[in-house]
Amino acid sequence: MANGTIAFDTLSTSGQISGTAVSVDTDYLAYGSARIWINMKGEDTFANNDSFNVSGVTDNGTGNHTVTIATNMANATYSALINASEDVDGTSNIGGIYLARTFAAGSYVNITMNNDGSLADRKLITNSVHGDLA
Repeated sequence: MANGTIAFDTLSTSGQISGTAVSVDTDYLAYGSARIWINMKGEDTFANNDSFNVSGVTDNGTGNHTVTIATNMANATYSALINASEDVDGTSNIGGIYLARTFAAGSYVNITMNNDGSLADRKLITNSVHGDLA
């Protein structure tokens, strides 16, 4: 079977979805969605639980992790959002400083977790990135 192209400006439902939102502008789909996201275990056995557009994760030591982006961002001025939790189910979000540093035209995000001035591991870390893909 040959692959083809479907072009449209608005995606609409058949009316089977309740509520008022029955269409989505394609600009929202193209520009409003996260370019990457990850849910990872940050303590004990460091692991990627699930992700999109992530080619790898690295535990650089206590409270310091690198998320490598599979399809690079267009530049290093994208937005990286981070959340951390003391529970593996994410029900106990914690305060503190979470810093995402970006480098090399958007090829990875370096995340550091700070607790009262010291780097600290967290049981659950989530990260999403918004911006333009290369």
